[in-house]
Amino acid sequence: MECPCGSPYPYIFITMTFKTLFLSSLIVLASLQAGARVVTDPAPTVSVSDYSAYIAAAENGDGNAARVIGDCYYTGIGVERDYRQAWTWYGKAATKGDLEARYRIACMYRDGKGVKHNDREAAYWFGRAAANGHPLAQLNLADCYMSGRGIQPDQRIASENYWRAADRGVAEAAYNVALRLRDGIGISQDKSQALKFFRQAAAQNYADAEILAQMLEQEGITMPRTAAPAVRKSSAPVAPKAKPAPNSKKHKAAASAKKNTHKATGKATAKSGKKTSAKTKKKKK
Repeated sequence: MECPCGSPYPYIFITMTFKTLFLSSLIVLASLQAGARVVTDPAPTVSVSDYSAYIAAAENGDGNAARVIGDCYYTGIGVERDYRQAWTWYGKAATKGDLEARYRIACMYRDGKGVKHNDREAAYWFGRAAANGHPLAQLNLADCYMSGRGIQPDQRIASENYWRAADRGVAEAAYNVALRLRDGIGISQDKSQALKFFRQAAAQNYADAEILAQMLEQEGITMPRTAAPAVRKSSAPVAPKAKPAPNSKKHKAAASAKKNTHKATGKATAKSGKKTSAKTKKKKK
């Protein structure tokens, strides 16, 4: 048998062809990975002059300024890096309703920066920020529900939060909700919607979204012609019971009350012990 290339060794030619195709596919995958520009938790953006510009307002109770000072301590820009100080200032900003500060507190609990690692607290604070529309908090809350990290796992709520974050332009969320729509995980299977979200993630060069989109298209799947069904409102923070932000007056009052309760309990136990001892002595007599 004569090879199309004129080689007297057709099997060698076929083997080399397959090797070439395989290597080409690896190169394509590598280029896609290298092209990814996704940063799930982008660092805060501050300038060298922000610390001196905002510190006075922050000390006077301005929530936005307190968050900026937290960002300065977190990044070490304009001031020496100090995660504990960052956590303190984020706590002050969170009491004023600053969403970014709530998100940062959650990240610090998740990563154990400036505070002891605590998945339950992280899930709680991600929930507080996500409930008010913070897209990266929604992404992280979805991860918590998906894996059961710091919260009871719930695939339906995970899918809902991935969808919300995807609607706000988060590529990783678009990719994850596409996978779940394709496979029917925590949500009704819908390959057309999956294709739509894979395409959204691919437009931002996210991982292998382009390849997965092409695979669906090869199955004959097309983009949805009608609007996507509305994602129902999430039951926002369902992690721990609501608690005051770190270092707030309520937080300190709660800690003081807890300490006093322990003291009162100890005294009551001691008195009870003395009475029991007295009764025992009377009986012996």
